[in-house]
Amino acid sequence: MKQTYDYQGLRFARPTHRTMNRLIVIGLILGLFMVLWAVVPVSTLYWLLLPGLAILAWMASYGWRPALAALRRFLQHLEEL
Repeated sequence: MKQTYDYQGLRFARPTHRTMNRLIVIGLILGLFMVLWAVVPVSTLYWLLLPGLAILAWMASYGWRPALAALRRFLQHLEEL
């Protein structure tokens, strides 16, 4: 009994890593935070960054794809008002 296997749909190549792009973005965010820390008063910076921290915590607990979809729906709903 001769069995033939079709391996056309399989990808054996190594996946490209986007680690460097992510590290660059994280570095830019940290650099922007340090510049804001030096320019903006700390109490104001706290209140400016608190909503972003709340959104990040919500996304981490909810899962980032459904969270982004829900956030997009929410923003579209606000646009329609």
